Amino acid sequence: MALLAAGVVLLSAAIELLADAVGRHLTIWRAVPLPHSHEGRVVVLLVLLAGSVALAALALRSRPAALVLSVEGGSLRLPSDTLERYLAAELARDPDVVSSKATFVLRDQRLTAHVRVALRPLAPPVVLRERLAGMAQTALRGKLDLAVEVREPVVKVLRVHDLPRYLK
Repeated sequence: MALLAAGVVLLSAAIELLADAVGRHLTIWRAVPLPHSHEGRVVVLLVLLAGSVALAALALRSRPAALVLSVEGGSLRLPSDTLERYLAAELARDPDVVSSKATFVLRDQRLTAHVRVALRPLAPPVVLRERLAGMAQTALRGKLDLAVEVREPVVKVLRVHDLPRYLK
């Protein structure tokens, strides 16, 4: 919402400056005084340009990259955060998992899943690492029919005093 408001302010100021440069008098905001000298107006226009570039960078940066996968009959475009949330939720169904996070990387038309999992205290990490890798393969290949290479999950066995941070 703040980006939208800042965009409206920048656009209206740019309209006023351009109208003034053409010789027309147009005032959208009477409370915002514009400098009368050409040097001052150039500075204001440069500030507006820099603000526009910064807003565009923020808007583009906040969007998650989409994964474009080749499937039978064409291609499938998936937002990566949707797939990441799905896999994390599937792994969180295990009773030994306190929290999980998944990330996907697409390189050379090969999709790779990286999984980080926090386990309850005293959980056996070796056994769970294999079980969670199998669960991830089942969730992605079995249920979604995606050809995904699942890297060995990075597991962290939590200590009791670490639990409040993960259970929020």
